[in-house]
Amino acid sequence: MTALKPWTVTASRIVLADRWIRVRADSCVAATGDVVDPFYVLEYRDWVHVVALTDDDRLVMNRQYRHAAGEVHLELPGGVMEADDADPVTAGRREFLEETGHGGREFRHVASLRPNPATHTNRVHTVLALGAASVGLQSFDNGEEIAVELIPVAEVLRLVREGEVQQSTHVASLLLALAAAGRVTF
Repeated sequence: MTALKPWTVTASRIVLADRWIRVRADSCVAATGDVVDPFYVLEYRDWVHVVALTDDDRLVMNRQYRHAAGEVHLELPGGVMEADDADPVTAGRREFLEETGHGGREFRHVASLRPNPATHTNRVHTVLALGAASVGLQSFDNGEEIAVELIPVAEVLRLVREGEVQQSTHVASLLLALAAAGRVTF
């Protein structure tokens, strides 16, 4: 097996920075000697997805407009981890309540994945919530409008197979969390 080595970064500069993203242009040299310049890196904060099951085996899902796609999408509740979130479970509880008005009896971390390690620095954390139930009102961020749907697990799995859940990291989070909850095997 070939021993692969990381690239050497010879220079780096920030080309865009705001509250959501930093775009970095790196000058790199590969182990082969090839120069890769610029190589753009997207620095995002970590994200969290919540796979929430009610006691009657339904998933708490969101429908919301996604501007880059120009479409309304069926998704998991979740969002950006804030600096004051102690861990993914804390962030998941907060995002779940804000987006859906729901809480849960038990929250646990299932997995941490990288959405796109080729260009993104962040991770997406999957949190499983059991005993999900409505506890209050939604609290939206600027520009958010979210419709909450409670969908039976079997129906969500059919929707995933049919391509109704378009966000690939949401599909991965769904499958990993449902496996952790004993609802699917693969």
